Amino acid sequence: MNARKFINEWNYDRALTEIISFRNAKDSEIQYLLGYIYLRKNEYAEAIGYFQSSLAKDTTFKDSIINAYNILSQNAIRINDPQRALFLYQEIAKLVPEYEQASNLFLIGDLSYESNNYEAAVRAYTRALQIDSTSSEAKRVKPSLIRALAATGNFLLAQEMAEAEYERLKTAANLLLLSEIKLSMGVRHFELGRLDSAEIYLGHIIANQEPKSMLDDAYYYTAEIYYMRESYDAALELYKKVLRLDPYQKGEMTKKAKERIREIKEKK
Repeated sequence: MNARKFINEWNYDRALTEIISFRNAKDSEIQYLLGYIYLRKNEYAEAIGYFQSSLAKDTTFKDSIINAYNILSQNAIRINDPQRALFLYQEIAKLVPEYEQASNLFLIGDLSYESNNYEAAVRAYTRALQIDSTSSEAKRVKPSLIRALAATGNFLLAQEMAEAEYERLKTAANLLLLSEIKLSMGVRHFELGRLDSAEIYLGHIIANQEPKSMLDDAYYYTAEIYYMRESYDAALELYKKVLRLDPYQKGEMTKKAKERIREIKEKK
């Protein structure tokens, strides 16, 4: 078939010219070739339509269809385009629902997360966990998914998942993750002027006195809440706690706390 000759030469326009007159043929190979040509021309809606027609006739070309999308997905990963890779894997899922693609989606999620593309990471991890939620790989990516959810502003779901992970296994790592989310939520509420809500989330870290690495942030923002309420004595005590947590007096929160302490003393 001349169409295959031109496909092998990457001349997809000429290949399409050779085969398009047979588009209504009830032949799985012709439908597959039309799908492949359109896929390589980045005309995805046309491609999936012909691939569906091919699979409806028989499954002779199922593996070839999967492979075609896999090659393009791996190319997208190599050029750091995880969103395109994710889209292509999702196209496979439409055509072959039983196709086990979790490992590929976990990889896309990791690449997206590492490049700070948190929305793409959430989509990839979520889809992967729908397929595989129990493997060691699934357990490994959950902290990244939770942090990606928080980074995209989906704090409530991030908190729910972080709490579930902590209840499942009360490790230092899971406590750190849960505290990260609560600190982020507290700071976000503070920035939006929702001081009561901010105080509640920050209070979780202060009450637990863990993790130590976040205590200065929790004390500082809680002190700011009291400062804004003009409860200067309470604020002053918390600013001093920030200083005590930084013996070398070089941290960013320490500098801010020192400035606030000076301001409060000037008010008295």
